[in-house]
Amino acid sequence: MRRVTLFVNGTSRNGKVVAVYGTLSDLLTVASNKLGIRACNLYNGKGGLIDDITLIRDDDVLYVSEGDAFIDPQSDGKTSDDISGSHTDWLTLNIGGRLFTTTRSTLVSKEPDSMLAHMFREKDVWGNKQDERGAYLIDRSPEYFEPILNYLRHGQIIVNEGINLLVFMLAWCFFFK
Repeated sequence: MRRVTLFVNGTSRNGKVVAVYGTLSDLLTVASNKLGIRACNLYNGKGGLIDDITLIRDDDVLYVSEGDAFIDPQSDGKTSDDISGSHTDWLTLNIGGRLFTTTRSTLVSKEPDSMLAHMFREKDVWGNKQDERGAYLIDRSPEYFEPILNYLRHGQIIVNEGINLLVFMLAWCFFFK
């Protein structure tokens, strides 16, 4: 049995030693439970993405991210935002005039290939337009976005009564195509 030490991406404190068994998905589940984040990616100490559990050796030190890029815990000039990573990076979306507040990791973790993940994985890469309060503008119906955001938060699709399912599916396709 191999064991590794896991740290939240960008940090070198509060590590957790865990046994490596099963699949990479199993290890990500353990990392999620131990570190209190939604583990999506594992990196070695040099920032290499680990995509196969057989690449992990006994006593490796690994960094766990919620979908964000590797952040070197040794880099100089880190800010607290850099250290904490995306799981505390709050942002506000203005969807059709209604404000939704969530974390960057909520938008990028569950569906990493979605349009929302691409828009918000890294700050200001897409040049997203913002309103006067700094909320990111997305020209879609808030009634159809709310169940999508709840799915990203909790993994369940709950559609309110009165929602046209055909229109909802079109909205779903827009965000997750």
